[in-house]
Amino acid sequence: MPRWMPVYEDDMTHWLWDNAQRYQWWLEIRFRAAKTPGMRYVGDTNIRIRVTYGEWPVTIAYLGTRWHADERAVVSFLEALEEDGLITRRKSGLITVISVCGFEKYCFNMANDGTNTPCHNSGIEPQMLPQDNMADEEPIGTPIETQDETANQTQDRTLAYLDKRKNIKELFIESKRAHEEEFLEKLKKSDIALTEMAKSLHCDVADLIPLADDFSNATISTEDWHSTFSAFKKHFLNWARLRLKTTKNEIPTKNQPERGYNPNAGRRRGPITPDCGLIED
Repeated sequence: MPRWMPVYEDDMTHWLWDNAQRYQWWLEIRFRAAKTPGMRYVGDTNIRIRVTYGEWPVTIAYLGTRWHADERAVVSFLEALEEDGLITRRKSGLITVISVCGFEKYCFNMANDGTNTPCHNSGIEPQMLPQDNMADEEPIGTPIETQDETANQTQDRTLAYLDKRKNIKELFIESKRAHEEEFLEKLKKSDIALTEMAKSLHCDVADLIPLADDFSNATISTEDWHSTFSAFKKHFLNWARLRLKTTKNEIPTKNQPERGYNPNAGRRRGPITPDCGLIED
């Protein structure tokens, strides 16, 4: 029996819908979550663990490789889903078990134990059922007033839902921005960290302060969040190294000799002839 999963129209108003890549990741989590309890392999390893309905055991490294993303971006994405109430996580060493919240609405033709349930108990709306099942039903008319009232209620619920999603997204971004600003101030106050970075980059500590400000502004504007201070420092070190290298290459080569010109090379003299006045060695 082929399995399929519904995609609800409400997804179009979700913040994930605005990012095709992130939405694809979310769909894969839903598709790969266990439909029945049992033993599952963890990512691409040979480790097997027992999972329950709606769970997917993985490692962050596996997701980063599969999604062609940095592990920091994977962790931030999972944190965003968890803060939004879409998933929960439990960790055991390097293993992360992702559990999809309300998984029943994505697999409405299966009970929690994974067994198939009759369609009339699945909660599918009549218009989603095959037309053959409705051949004997008589059409029921709906008063215009009731239709208008239902449309208004639906619109009100949609607007309220959109406002809620917008507020959640703004709170999430504000929280992440506050963390980035906190990491920046912590770096500026850490003389040891700045000194070690300056030695590694072969520059002065004073040169790193404006670079740190530029780095923080760049990551906040692109929403490239960092989960820990160590990740922030590592990313900044690599970013600063590239920036300093680019700046060094852009220094004008004034007063430098042209390529291929060697001022110390001896000038070539012509052949010695008997009447030139020179004595050949």
